[in-house]
Amino acid sequence: MSAEREPIPPGAVSTIRGRWQRPALELVSKAVLAVSVVAVLVPGAVGRAIGVAVVAAIVAAPLLRVAWLVFRWTQERDRRFVITGLALLGVVGTGAVLAALGIGS
Repeated sequence: MSAEREPIPPGAVSTIRGRWQRPALELVSKAVLAVSVVAVLVPGAVGRAIGVAVVAAIVAAPLLRVAWLVFRWTQERDRRFVITGLALLGVVGTGAVLAALGIGS
């Protein structure tokens, strides 16, 4: 059995399945909710730092999912979706860099 995936024939349905993705996202969502409650209850700079980490996790979750899908689409050799996913990540990354540099504010 070959470890390499066969490309999807035109008109066929992808074999990508989220076997562990959904349970992992549910677990992370519950953890983020719990940590956000802690951030509200902890006073001062520590509470704010925890809050920033919570927001970062909320923003990172969909981006990590797109990165995972790009990886899987690369295995499937579906160039259209790989290019689209990489373009999306590139736009978000460029926006993050510009925001960090203070450009456009």
